[in-house]
Amino acid sequence: MTEQSAAEEGGAVSAAGEEAIRSLLASCRESMKGEPGRTTAGVIPLDPLSVETQIITHQHPALTISVKLSNMALTGLSEFVIEEVKVNVQLLTITVSLAYDTLLLDGEYELQGKLVKVIPISARGPFTVTTNNAKVTLRAKLKECRGRLEVRDLTSDLILEGVRCRLAQMTGGALVSKVLNSLLTDLLRRERPRLAHELSAALKTLLNNELKNFNLGVSLQLLQTSDRLMRRGSLY
Repeated sequence: MTEQSAAEEGGAVSAAGEEAIRSLLASCRESMKGEPGRTTAGVIPLDPLSVETQIITHQHPALTISVKLSNMALTGLSEFVIEEVKVNVQLLTITVSLAYDTLLLDGEYELQGKLVKVIPISARGPFTVTTNNAKVTLRAKLKECRGRLEVRDLTSDLILEGVRCRLAQMTGGALVSKVLNSLLTDLLRRERPRLAHELSAALKTLLNNELKNFNLGVSLQLLQTSDRLMRRGSLY
């Protein structure tokens, strides 16, 4: 939401509120880290985030393969940079733009197949899939609940760019490497909705854990600011 649209909707964009949300997000960072499968602060750790074992097949006259991908984990979700925060005090909405320098998916692959339906091929080893300059947009709606503010809804949109793959101990020539690279790239992109959902759920819980420390009056004071600092609109 732009500052102009906030004013047109009768909302007040709060500079102080933006700084408060930045501080709350920063405090959530450490809670996002932990051992896979172990719940911390009421959420499953996101950094690293476990990815389920998958078996992918590819059939083509020149190449038929089956690939098992296991022991996978995505690292880097807690290493976000807060690029922009917009807080609309009257509408109680928050929009946050996050950026990631690098997200890394690693694991092990085991490949079985045939070239031109005759020549058997097999390979196994570690792999990594790296994406640079990923972007996340978070949109949250706050509500009053039992004398406190809490996040009612939080959605996220994750954009992945610049995906690169690296496979160790690969055999079978350039064609096999090209196909497997394509399959791994598609895997990360298919995981995108799940990553966005997990990130939304975890940040909603973590932000609510932080907001529990403040009563409604203090929470509103964190979000509000004086007319002198108001960028658009008015609180009154």
